[in-house]
Amino acid sequence: MSVEFTHPYLLWLAILVPAALYLRHRRKPKPVVYPGLSLMGIPKARFVNLPYYILATACILLVVASARPRVPVVGAEEKIYGVDVALALDVSGSMMAEDFKPNRMEAAKKRVKEFVQDFHEGRMALVAFAGRSFTQCPLTADGGILEGLVDQLVVGSVAIDGTAIGDAVINCINKFKEPSASRVIILLTDGENNAGTVDPISAARAASAKGIKIYAIGVGTPAGAPIPAIGPSGEKFFVKDPMGNLILAKVDEDTLKKMAELTGGMYFRATDEAALGDIYKKIAEMEKSELKIKRPERYRELFPWFTGAALALMMLGAWLSAGKYRVLNKL
Repeated sequence: MSVEFTHPYLLWLAILVPAALYLRHRRKPKPVVYPGLSLMGIPKARFVNLPYYILATACILLVVASARPRVPVVGAEEKIYGVDVALALDVSGSMMAEDFKPNRMEAAKKRVKEFVQDFHEGRMALVAFAGRSFTQCPLTADGGILEGLVDQLVVGSVAIDGTAIGDAVINCINKFKEPSASRVIILLTDGENNAGTVDPISAARAASAKGIKIYAIGVGTPAGAPIPAIGPSGEKFFVKDPMGNLILAKVDEDTLKKMAELTGGMYFRATDEAALGDIYKKIAEMEKSELKIKRPERYRELFPWFTGAALALMMLGAWLSAGKYRVLNKL
């Protein structure tokens, strides 16, 4: 168990104590002999400096006490897991858009797995959503399991198509049931909320009330991208509206920005796979920094022991200094 100091720079004051003793010795005071000691068979000795050495030791102990030495205490009952992260991944049909290669879904899965591999500061959960949300994995510290479950996600994993952003956030909130230094939702979507029972802003307010941050990632180019589909005979086509116009999958940036703002998180726009990877790395670094600041620690203070010892020595030194002729000569 290592000793830490709250104000380590004060320890430099201890240099003044030997410096003061050195200056005193240069004056070469005439030694005082205590003849009373010889009556007890003890050779005559010179004790003139003893009170000063005792007082000097007391001063050094006071300097150490002023620097506040302490040792960390780890309570067995505490369960601090660091950062808990809920990954909310959009698996709606629009994630098949091909402005990312080979498509948004595969690019997102690749970067999510890289994030899982590199992030070791806590636990993660995985929530997939389209027209509704479901839990793919509860909070776990086993990154290997999580990577395997990310691999299993495909467009169509959720039977009901659509984008239920609010429901996904509420599902993520419900994953945080134990204490942690920081709780985060990383929401990745390429569309706008058009399904579910909870609107995104209300869900963000619920997250904010519980101290949960939302990092929202909007996927796709600003112009949007057509949504590919496969016909009954296996032919590829792009989804159109009833008027025959191509449906372009676009991100509702205003809503995502508002969600992030309400919770103290951030919004990011990923226009290609490289940018998406950089975003996940930035989020990881931000949360590692937060962890260093917020991780609760308890300490046992040691300065009372040093202060008590210093006071005892000061009393002894004062007694020897004031009563040396009266007391020692009676021995």
